[in-house]
Amino acid sequence: MSATKSENSQLQFTLYPLLWLSICFSVGILLAECSRFDWKVFLIALIVFTALAIIYAKRTLATLFIFIAFLATGSFYYQIQKQTEPSNSIKNLYESNQIMSGDPVEIEGILQSKPELSVGGIFLTISAEKLIYKGKTFETSGKIRLFASVRDEQIKKEFENLFLHYGARLRIATNLNREEKFLNPGGVAFTEILDQKGIQATGSIKSPLLIERLDDAKLFSPFAWIYDYRQDLIQTFSSKFNTDTSGILIASLLGNRNYLTKDTAEIFREGGTFHVLVISGLHITFIGGVLLLIVRAFTRKRIWQFVITSIILWVYSFAVGAEIPVIRAALMFTILLFSFVIYRRGTLLNALGGCCLLILLWRPEDLFNQSFHLTFTSLVGIIAVAFPLIKKLRSIGNWMPTAETPFPPNVSKYLKTFCETLYWNEKKWGKTLRENVWDCRIFKSDYGTKLQNYSLQKPLRWIFEGILVTAVVQIFLLPFLILYFHRLSFSSVLLNLWVGIFVVFQNLLAIFSTFLSQISDIFAFPFIRLTEILNWILLSLPRFFIEYNFASVRVPIYSGELKLIYFLYFLPLLVLTVFLNKWNPFEIKSELAKETYKSKVANFFTPNKTLILNVFAFLGFFSLIVFHPYSSPQNDGKLKVDFLDVGQGDSALVTFPNGETMLIDGGGRFSFNDLYVEKDFGEKEVFEPDSQGVGETVVSEFLWEKGYSKVDYLVATHADADHIQGLINVAKNFRIKAAMIGSVNKEDKDFAEFSRVLLRKNIQIINLSRGDNLEIAGVKIKVLHPLLKNIKPKNTSTNNQSLVMHLSFGSKEFLFTGDIEKEIEKELVQGSFLIKSDIVKVAHHGSRTSSINEFIKATKAEYAIIPVGRKSRFGHPHKEVVERWEASGAKVLTTGERGTITVSTDGKNLEIQTFLD
Repeated sequence: MSATKSENSQLQFTLYPLLWLSICFSVGILLAECSRFDWKVFLIALIVFTALAIIYAKRTLATLFIFIAFLATGSFYYQIQKQTEPSNSIKNLYESNQIMSGDPVEIEGILQSKPELSVGGIFLTISAEKLIYKGKTFETSGKIRLFASVRDEQIKKEFENLFLHYGARLRIATNLNREEKFLNPGGVAFTEILDQKGIQATGSIKSPLLIERLDDAKLFSPFAWIYDYRQDLIQTFSSKFNTDTSGILIASLLGNRNYLTKDTAEIFREGGTFHVLVISGLHITFIGGVLLLIVRAFTRKRIWQFVITSIILWVYSFAVGAEIPVIRAALMFTILLFSFVIYRRGTLLNALGGCCLLILLWRPEDLFNQSFHLTFTSLVGIIAVAFPLIKKLRSIGNWMPTAETPFPPNVSKYLKTFCETLYWNEKKWGKTLRENVWDCRIFKSDYGTKLQNYSLQKPLRWIFEGILVTAVVQIFLLPFLILYFHRLSFSSVLLNLWVGIFVVFQNLLAIFSTFLSQISDIFAFPFIRLTEILNWILLSLPRFFIEYNFASVRVPIYSGELKLIYFLYFLPLLVLTVFLNKWNPFEIKSELAKETYKSKVANFFTPNKTLILNVFAFLGFFSLIVFHPYSSPQNDGKLKVDFLDVGQGDSALVTFPNGETMLIDGGGRFSFNDLYVEKDFGEKEVFEPDSQGVGETVVSEFLWEKGYSKVDYLVATHADADHIQGLINVAKNFRIKAAMIGSVNKEDKDFAEFSRVLLRKNIQIINLSRGDNLEIAGVKIKVLHPLLKNIKPKNTSTNNQSLVMHLSFGSKEFLFTGDIEKEIEKELVQGSFLIKSDIVKVAHHGSRTSSINEFIKATKAEYAIIPVGRKSRFGHPHKEVVERWEASGAKVLTTGERGTITVSTDGKNLEIQTFLD
């Protein structure tokens, strides 16, 4: 018995050696990241266990020693790689504070490709060689990405005269940035995003006059002509197709998302299909699959299918920018395609392990990369579950008696009928009978024959298999979709198929239209319009789902130890995957075998305790993740206020003693200058770029990180963009009980959009004015301003319409002032409306337009909290304002310097914490 087990374990290892070794290597990297052991410890472990594996080479124990040796190899390799970062790299110069982020520098380096086109400007990727900072020169290394605004034809010509191309050496005066923009819990760190993209800093170029053209580096670029052709195609698509269509074409076909409009991008995000517009893992896999199908139509030789498909795919990967996720995906597809060529048992899973191993040898830090997680997990789901399941369903549906399977499949009647409907081929069965001397009659469902007669069987089969693959991928990706995007989209199972099909046809038609336009615009015109119609149809179904709130739901995450749930989710899923692969629908058991089989791995549809237990475990973890019953914080009976760092803006989350929440303002951003896309015949279309605001990327992320899916009350103090824009995103992303407003201009653009969202989601609107009193869980709320509801005072700043609220809990009091200026401060003081407050949210970000002495003295504040960015474009907080508050005895804290500032009280004492503490 033990010998049999030994042989089975050895067989599993020899079938998938690279898969097992890649798992061990990955665990080693994880161990090195989490442990404090020195690389020398791992090196010793590597040597010892390698020696043991050699000594016990002929024993089963050798396999265990090999696993441990590879684990030690992963740890050793990862730590060595971390220490090889050049000390003079741009990243290290900033992190060692030799250079301050945002300060002006001169950078000298080599242009890595032609400028990447964008609406209203261009992006330059530079491989840095030298950096000058405050007169000091650093020899340096690392890639930087710079944006140069191109506002008019004159500037465009100046850039063209610089002859910017691959290999051009430049000296550029710029302000490089490598620091976190917002300091709050939740979201992915800006520096982490840069590291994942292989970029060490970003910046902007204010004028082409700040670029000095030096000599050209001697570099070999076999794909230079492809880069040029890609740029020409981008300009052609942008000029000939409408903005929505051209944005999708340029993103999905050419890998440039700078032309996507905000509305179009949001449709893809909400529908769970945005990955179609991102040239990364799934995109490269899809394109590779289409190329393989085309090549197979011309040759049946697998070696030529592999060579031709791989060459085209790699040329395409370099043409679209050769970013790290693209190269990683192309490498994975090439290895998997090679395994298809050599075709051996277990080769796909083994090849996937080889992919993982090669990628981690290239970039071991990718083990912690979001893109790697999504790509690799998707492929695991497809290879380990979707493909085997489809193969088994096909074998059930098209079963004919053979020497290997003389008896029909041992499955339920309903499954058999379903499979025969999709896969049974009556004509093929008739041909088989004619070619053999024997004759027999088998009973099949006649649905398949009827569908075949109407030519519907193949399309339905493709649709079913496409939905099945998408569903499997969604199941495997569930924890990552929640952790990284806080989005669950059941509609994406259907929409991925819909969007994928239409994108392929739209792209092919667009290429054909572009080719025709080289001959005649008149010939090309109907095909261009047909492409735009296809684009409208493509977007129509996602729009329908979004309109009726079927597209997706936003889901918070667990924090702390409960994050273990996302890992535990995969354990029953792994067991169920093993059951699926062990399932043989043609297995026939004798009565004796049935008795003994109860203690072994069961047939997939045979009642079995282990199977049932894992099904319920999987459903349990699935429910815990999707419905998140334990994600929100437990009530502690305290009043807590989180003042968020939203840059130049206001946002504060009030958590009442009973757990109810109130979000006062949501931050926001300043509007972009009007951008236009030039079309043929001198036409222009307004363009709103795809840019997610503070409400989505900061405030919502903070709330999801806290575990909230509901915010009881939204409070818009006034309609300025840096206060109300973020509330629009929060209203869309969360369940809201009611929204509170004061005196606002209802014609304001941002307030109008906020109102539309509230109306669409049937959220109650409560108007507040001076004299209104509320009480929530023992916290008394007094409204001190504005004087009247829905009345805009004449000749006053919109800031002076701000809602001013005073909160008291026990003996501790808070004052929220919006953006009121000195006129309203004086009115509150003279009218004796102002109440002493322990915590004051300083008005108007510490501007000198507010915080007069009389107001400061009347509050007698212990803490003055100023919501403002570290580098305010308006110079906030003004020095004299800070000095006035400090002179009154208040301790001044700014969100830009300290990050999220959390104040909690039991009604007697105050506790202050900041994000950087």
